[in-house]
Amino acid sequence: MNAKLKIIISVATFGTIGIFVRNISLSSGEIALFRAIIAAVVILIYKGLRGKGLLLWDIKKDIPILFVSGVAMGFNWILLFQAYKYTSVSLATLSYYFSPVIVMLFSPILFKEKMTIKQIICFVMSTIGLIMVIGISGMDESSDNLIGIGLGLGAAALYATVVLLNKLVKDVNGIDRT
Repeated sequence: MNAKLKIIISVATFGTIGIFVRNISLSSGEIALFRAIIAAVVILIYKGLRGKGLLLWDIKKDIPILFVSGVAMGFNWILLFQAYKYTSVSLATLSYYFSPVIVMLFSPILFKEKMTIKQIICFVMSTIGLIMVIGISGMDESSDNLIGIGLGLGAAALYATVVLLNKLVKDVNGIDRT
């Protein structure tokens, strides 16, 4: 399967999550738990079929960071799924997509990365865009929209935490990190 098709499938799958979450009569925590269990089983089966088990002693020095990253990811899902229940899927998702901006903001502080003029402009424009969306759509119906947007931003902060923590993990491949 080529890379473009994989991206299309991934984006289409992620794009439907909000619709399913809004229509599943389970709590956000239960949905996140079942999602994690299903993902773990699928990954273990995949690794088993490839003849590569999860060798914990190979990643033991990174386990604390991976554990905290996993906890952040779990709570990220819970907040995002709850955001879908409080506001529209589009507003929750737009709030959630603020996570790269958060990563860009903290990378210079945590990793001594230099921000370029282009990144600063993108940060300012993304922030203005989010404020405009919240100002236009977030205030019009009810306080539930603001709660949903806040939950989406909380999920974005947690996802940014996952990304930043995973920058500290050097010798673990992508599937084992997952």
